[in-house]
Amino acid sequence: MATPIIKALIDWDYDLQNEFKNRSRGYTFVVDAWETPKLALYKFTPFGVKCDYLEQQPPQELLLESLQGQEKNPENIYKINQAIRTWIEENIHFE
Repeated sequence: MATPIIKALIDWDYDLQNEFKNRSRGYTFVVDAWETPKLALYKFTPFGVKCDYLEQQPPQELLLESLQGQEKNPENIYKINQAIRTWIEENIHFE
């Protein structure tokens, strides 16, 4: 992933249900479960959202755990849980 992640711009509690209502600059992490669940970084701009998969991925069992209890949605994009956030903070380099 070429985009540097600026820690101060991460919205850890972003509401995916209101994705297109309150768009601002910044980032959030999501689990993209379209095929095999993968951790992705959503980058918000005033013109849209860019989704980049992280090169370094958490263990698959952590990703699957984060999906439990979340309502299925047509986009197959889900919020991360605290275990994934902890993994990100311990394993991903921030600017």
